[in-house]
Formats: sequence, C-alpha cells, structure tokens
Amino acid sequence: MPSDFTAPGLKRRRNRDGTIRLIWVARADLVLRGYVPKTVRLHYSIDDPGDRRLIEAACSRLQAEMLAWACGSQNDLRSHDGSIASLVRLYQTDPASPYRDLKWNTRRTYDQVLRTIEKAFGMRSLAALGIRDLRRWYDEAKKPKQAGGQERIRKAHGIVSMMRRLLGYGVMAELPECGRLARILDEARFKQPGRRKAKLELHHVEAFIKAAVAAGRPSLALGTALQFETTMRQRDVIGEWRKDAPNGGGIVLRGRYWTGGLTWSHISDDLLMVKETTKTGADVGHDLKLTPLVIKLLCQIPADRRVGPVIVDEIAGRPYAEHAYAREWRIIARAAGVPDRIWNMDARAGGISEADEAGADLDAIRSAAGHSQSSTTLRYVRGTIGKSQKVARMRTAHRNKR
Repeated sequence: MPSDFTAPGLKRRRNRDGTIRLIWVARADLVLRGYVPKTVRLHYSIDDPGDRRLIEAACSRLQAEMLAWACGSQNDLRSHDGSIASLVRLYQTDPASPYRDLKWNTRRTYDQVLRTIEKAFGMRSLAALGIRDLRRWYDEAKKPKQAGGQERIRKAHGIVSMMRRLLGYGVMAELPECGRLARILDEARFKQPGRRKAKLELHHVEAFIKAAVAAGRPSLALGTALQFETTMRQRDVIGEWRKDAPNGGGIVLRGRYWTGGLTWSHISDDLLMVKETTKTGADVGHDLKLTPLVIKLLCQIPADRRVGPVIVDEIAGRPYAEHAYAREWRIIARAAGVPDRIWNMDARAGGISEADEAGADLDAIRSAAGHSQSSTTLRYVRGTIGKSQKVARMRTAHRNKR
C-alpha cells in the first residue's frame, strides 16, 4: 500500500467466501453518544490504484462529518455538499430531523433503505436530478431478482417513499433543490405494492401445532396458537431484543435486552390475560379459557415452569433470538404443509378474518386486536364474506317484511 494512502476509519472485513470488503467505521465513543451511521460499506477495490483515491475521498468525507458532529457542528447545514449522500447523512444526524424521533426498529428499517439509496446513487447531485432519473431508479429497483420472477414493487416503492422523506426533511432544513424535487414527487405517481391477501387459517394452525409438538417445539405451537386466537402481533407474543430497553431487563443477549413479550405475569390464575401492546400502547385483554387451541397447550405446561417469558426457545433456554423464531417457524410450517406464501405474521390476519366470517361486530374485532381505528382492522380482513352474508340476510328479512 502506498505510504501516502490516507483513509481514516477504513476497516477490512473478510466475507465467508474469503473476499475482502471495505467498511468505514465511526469512532465507538461517538456511536455511544448517538452518532449514525455506525458503518458505511465502500464498494471499491483497494487493489485498484484508481479506486484508492475514491476510498480516500469517501473516508475523509465521512470522517469529517463525524468529527463535525462531535464538535457540536451537526447543526451547521452548510456542510451539505448538494449530493444525495450528504442529504442522507444530515437526515440521520441533524437533531432537528424527524429521523431522531423514530422508534429504534423503524430507524433500523429506514437505515436499510437509506444504505440502498446511498449505494446506488448517493453521489448524484440534487441539482442535476429530475423526474426521468426518479422514474428510472424506480423501474430499475422493481426488476425481478431473476429472469421471469416477480417484480419487486415493494422495494421500488419503498425507495421512492424514502426519497419523499429525505426531500421533506430537506425542505424543512432549507436545503437547495429539495423544494423543487419534493414538488416533482408530489405530482408523480408510482405503482404501489398490493396489500397482502394471505392468511393463516384454522386448518393451517391445527396442522402446524401438531407438527411443532411432534418436533419438540411446543413453544412454536403455543406462540402460533396465541397469535391466531388472540390476534396479537408476533412482537407482543415473543418479545424483541433492544439496545435501549426502557427499563432494562433481566434477560440480556449480546448487549441487547429482551422486552415487550408475553410473560406469565400477564396471565392470571383463572387464565385472564391483559397486556399492553408494544405498537400503540393500548391494553388488550383475552379470556384464554375461550381459546381452545391455546388452552390445550397451556394445560401441558407444569405450574413450576410458569415463570418469566411464556415463549422460550427450547434449545437456547431463553426467548428466541432475532429472526430465529421466523426461521424455525418456517421449518415446521413446511413440515405441516403450510405454503411458503403464508407467513407467521399472517396469523393475525387469519384470526381477524375468522372473526369477520363468524359475523362478529367490527368494533368488537377492533378492540380485541388492539387497533385504534376500524379502518386498520378492515385491512386485516382477507377474503371473507362474513359481512356480506349479514347484509344479504338483513336485506332478505327487510323484503319479507314488505
């Protein structure tokens, strides 16, 4: 490596296939103070003399932005160089940005999209952009992964939506060109992904429970039964691992605290369950004695094991690690004959749809699901004719009266 090569913050990481990837890494002490991004992937080759100058430039820019933030200059928007990458960085680091008010898991999702944007066209100047560029990016992003595959409209629309957020922030921060581009996107229309139509139905759940118990995974059986019978979100049943758990926690895994999941303290001796939902903070209550799938599984759990989290990974002896629940669930689902197009999250839609099919009042379903608005509940009603049957019967009764 030439002696004049200067790339502050540059680190090398080895991929599984033995190749080397380059990453700029922020100072650990500043990350602890809240600086983001923590890392930035650099898509260059250190063996290419031409790429070395680009690596130096990228690392120097990222290092300068980090040090400016550390010196209290994060409010100085004059550091904006007019590029999309610079806009992304300001959106993530400016204390006045709406990004700072997002929940941790929403930030994580946003960061994934922001990395895609920065990698694909971060060096583009805002002044040089127009609708043709935005349309071309959308069209490229929606192309199938493989020839003949499905278009990735959800991914493409997510990029456009994130560009709207970035430009909206830029307008608030009075950054050049953001107002012009925001007005363009206000008028532009891009095809949106369709709503999910899949749902986990009763016969799926029954087959899954049987397969899970046979495989020695009663935790997966109980978790799925709870999601389907109570229409609770997966997160409210199995919990999640957070670095910034509000009250800390007694269960820690790689620096993250387990929080938000269902514990035995939420369930009374007479099997009444009351829990605050993680998304809206609404309290939901269920009489588990009226949930046949759940009660059958609960009866198999000895009293001395009814302490702490309800759903515990049998192998690890603690709540499921991030992504492990979904991964293990899919293994059992395939063994039970549940199609891959149906996900664990579709248990909530399945339970709500079954309630609609049974003719339950919409507001009662809304309350049971912990939704604040009935319009949200309606989005989970998939492929049922419960309400239309009720309307038809009422119309017939009305005609007979006449």
